[in-house]
Amino acid sequence: MLPCEVTIDVDDTSVEICDHRGCFAVTQIDQLFVVERQPPAWRFLTWFGVFARRRGCPDRLLLETPDGHVARFVERAIEERLGLRDEPVRGELRVAE
Repeated sequence: MLPCEVTIDVDDTSVEICDHRGCFAVTQIDQLFVVERQPPAWRFLTWFGVFARRRGCPDRLLLETPDGHVARFVERAIEERLGLRDEPVRGELRVAE
């Protein structure tokens, strides 16, 4: 997969993600977390997904990257802007600092 540009806009209540496929927004986020993923079609590549958790809704993938440190940076930057605490989520990737 070729690299693509991703734009993330965060205001007080929502996160908008735009990439080459289009844009989407997520509101009422309760928690953000990073998960290590290995898509079935890419058996030897590992990706790190930044997910948003919202009450009563399925978890929503916000961003995928091959770099775990980038995923954690994005997670923390959005959490800081939204005023969310960085609380552990079951199955979440924890990257050593």
